[in-house]
Amino acid sequence: MGAKEMVEEIKEAANEEGARIIEEAKANAGQKLEAAKAELEAQKQQFVAAEERKGAEKKERIVRAARQDARKLRWTVEEEMIEKTLAAALERIEGVKSGGFKELSYPEILAGLIKESALSIAAGSSSGADVEVLLSEEDATASYVDQAMLTKLADRISSEKGATVQLSLADERIKSAGGVIVRRKDGTIEVNNTFEQRMARLSTTLREEIVKTLFTGK
Repeated sequence: MGAKEMVEEIKEAANEEGARIIEEAKANAGQKLEAAKAELEAQKQQFVAAEERKGAEKKERIVRAARQDARKLRWTVEEEMIEKTLAAALERIEGVKSGGFKELSYPEILAGLIKESALSIAAGSSSGADVEVLLSEEDATASYVDQAMLTKLADRISSEKGATVQLSLADERIKSAGGVIVRRKDGTIEVNNTFEQRMARLSTTLREEIVKTLFTGK
């Protein structure tokens, strides 16, 4: 083989090697491109999934907030309706002063409240009790309760209790729509039987009944 032929052989070998290297490079580039595409697609799917999760979480937050707002609104409406209903009920109760209740006049109702209160106070003592009755300014001025009534009540209570119970009107006045406060003169025991306090004691039951009537139709 001469020099010329040797050069040609080298060129041919170089061309073949170059072509092989180029093909390998193209193949590697293709593989890398496919790998890059696959990685990009995976990242895309991860991004979409993450956004979907964010969307779902945001939707859930919105739904929870809406439910909380609805519960708060319902509670506010219920409270407003309950307060209005209780206020209306108190106004109707105040009407017993002029019209009575279940064939009982207002003085008779007060007499019943005083007796109930005095018996409760006397129950804690075997030696009797000296008790006074507190009225509102309006009821005292109207003389719904006088000493003659209290004397009769005291006699009945003493007879039932088997111990002397004395009842008298206090000079002190109370702020109330109606009813009485009865207490021992020494201040150790007091029974609040005003209309407001009796309604307060029944508040839970009254509220349950009002909610049932106003919001469930039962």
